[in-house]
Amino acid sequence: MNDSSLHDQLNNERVPFTAVPAETIMEWEPGTFVENLAPFPSGGWLVTVPSHRRIDLVTGDGRRSTFAELASTPTGIVTNGDGAWVVSGTIGEPGWCLHRVRQGDVEHACDLPQLRFGNGMARDGRRLLIADSALGIVLAVDLDARRAAQWIHHELFTPLEQAVGVPGINGITVAGGHVFLTNTARALLLRVPAAATDTTHLEIVAERLFADDFAVHDDGTLYLATHMFDSVLRLAPDGRRTEIARADQGVETSTSVAIDPEDPDTLWVTAAGERFGSGGHDKPARLIRLRAKPPAVPEESDG
Repeated sequence: MNDSSLHDQLNNERVPFTAVPAETIMEWEPGTFVENLAPFPSGGWLVTVPSHRRIDLVTGDGRRSTFAELASTPTGIVTNGDGAWVVSGTIGEPGWCLHRVRQGDVEHACDLPQLRFGNGMARDGRRLLIADSALGIVLAVDLDARRAAQWIHHELFTPLEQAVGVPGINGITVAGGHVFLTNTARALLLRVPAAATDTTHLEIVAERLFADDFAVHDDGTLYLATHMFDSVLRLAPDGRRTEIARADQGVETSTSVAIDPEDPDTLWVTAAGERFGSGGHDKPARLIRLRAKPPAVPEESDG
């Protein structure tokens, strides 16, 4: 399928391209699928590796180590103290659960019987919000009680029957008093007030925008991994869209974007190389560092 027909089939708007500096920090062997990432408090990044049922720790200078191994597929991850909260399970089946993961240690936190495809996860105070890409629900986990309950559900959260294998709601991020969500199959960016108890005030932020996971900058700019479109897209507060990285910069099958907590003008991107479930073993997965806003070049003085 050529690029034009893929855009049409997946209802994705074509946008201009302005490349930013990109650097490959880590490569995994072909056949590895990397999914989500979260900053590690003492430095580096925790990366979920669903293909190998593990969490890797990657340092800023490109050293990789196994942080923890799980019994099922890890998806969403949120930093917590000296470790992380991690969702894991088998896509399409019951048995999902939340883990508290530290170096070499996996503690069962609570069962998530409502889930069938736990995907993106975000923290909102003392609760975790988890997107189910199959059922179109957002689950809320009370971290004090360690209990989960459905928070909200909406038809716009669900996948499309004709888009077989493409997730519904996928990425989820809390910013500015709102919960932002991507629906990959419907090519939508949505938001709802974090304090909501239903979807009365659900808004469509953008349409014809095919995206996986994403990050929200303090200035209101969103940076989104486009997955099948092999790029990172910048969505400005005024709605302007620009691709800032493409496959030749290493972001082939981009799955997640995070903002560096020490430098908000730097982005970190996981790129799986091969499509999930494709069976391909030719392309490496990568962790890429992007300079979203390259440092300004000092002007030469006239003197």
